[in-house]
Amino acid sequence: MNRMTFRGGQGNAGAVPAGPLGRAKLALANGDVVEAERLTRKQLERRPDDASARLLLGQILLQLRRNAEALGEIRRVVRDQPKNVDALLSLSAALTQQGGFRVPGEAEETARRAIQLAPRNANAHVQLAEVMAAKRDMKVARSEIEEACRLDPRSPNAHLMRAIILMSDKDPAGAVVATDSAMRYGRTTLGPAAIAQAEVIKANALVEVRRYDDALTSLDAAEKQNPALSTASSHSLRGRIYFKKRQWRQSYGEYLIAQRLNGRLLWAAPVLAGLNMALSVFGTRAPYVLVGILAVVVLLVLFGVGNIPAVGGWLVAALVLAMVGFFAFFSVRTLQGSILPRDAQTRLTTIAAIGFAVIVGFALALFVYQLLATNLLHNRNWFDPNAVGIAGVVALVLGALAAYGWPRLLGRFVGTRTR
Repeated sequence: MNRMTFRGGQGNAGAVPAGPLGRAKLALANGDVVEAERLTRKQLERRPDDASARLLLGQILLQLRRNAEALGEIRRVVRDQPKNVDALLSLSAALTQQGGFRVPGEAEETARRAIQLAPRNANAHVQLAEVMAAKRDMKVARSEIEEACRLDPRSPNAHLMRAIILMSDKDPAGAVVATDSAMRYGRTTLGPAAIAQAEVIKANALVEVRRYDDALTSLDAAEKQNPALSTASSHSLRGRIYFKKRQWRQSYGEYLIAQRLNGRLLWAAPVLAGLNMALSVFGTRAPYVLVGILAVVVLLVLFGVGNIPAVGGWLVAALVLAMVGFFAFFSVRTLQGSILPRDAQTRLTTIAAIGFAVIVGFALALFVYQLLATNLLHNRNWFDPNAVGIAGVVALVLGALAAYGWPRLLGRFVGTRTR
């Protein structure tokens, strides 16, 4: 599901205030998050107790996907101003974004607290709708977004979130109308990044209703508003549109660009681009089809390799560990954008945590396997490919969990200390 870029209480602001903080807000609205961060930090150097600047810094860091840092800054504001609705909404957004597929309960609690403090604040209901949509509680999400639209029928944030929910509800025609409303009402208040996000959602919806030329127009508009959107995802979407239009050469070219932009397996980019193009016919179900195909191929390969005398079992164990390691750490990268954090200190401690988890997990799994083999199965020759394979799988899964969980544990610890 698409996630909204949180805009807090600034979405409906009129004139941008003067001064460094005003320039930072203007830079953020125009999509220049680097300049916005610089200006905000400069303001905090002069006035460390400026809660508005610290909250804005948290929102900027959130857009930069530096979630642990964002949480630390936002929690400081909530600690000092527990009734600051914008701070509560920012905290809820940060927790939702950091949670990945598992949204922490605090995200919902914080959004509900904001609604208690400001029941007629449309943005508060929008944030709760996003939290509940992320938790797959679509009934509550629909109810909250309808309430947000009732409270402020001209809220671009509400209509944008409504479009996301309608796409999840398989109502692309309704999503097109909602994105048009978001862009119409947000023409002067939404920044280029938010307008571009609306255009991308609209492009996806237009593909579903088979308005392919209009979808290309929306995608062009999104990339014009925010050139940074010209990523692998946008090229894949463009390739899918060309595929639907039966323009095979253009479709393959876009998928090839997308594969090269991914930066992985560049040597196999031409083949993978063709595979992605072929799988695009399955739409959102394409990843599941690909996993099924790969599973069949892997089973056939392992069956053949396992029959090699003497070394067959060890080769199978090595292949299984390679696949488990790839999928485990690829899942981490998919959930949080990268395997390791950007912050140097957090990166080092995360590497140490991964190494510790792998070594301890392998040793403990091997020890348990030995106990079971010698005491229950009375097998003295217990050290075999099965033992190494099972212990290795446990170690790799624990290592991936450490890569995902350790930065969040540090973020929670830092947040707790700043409360």
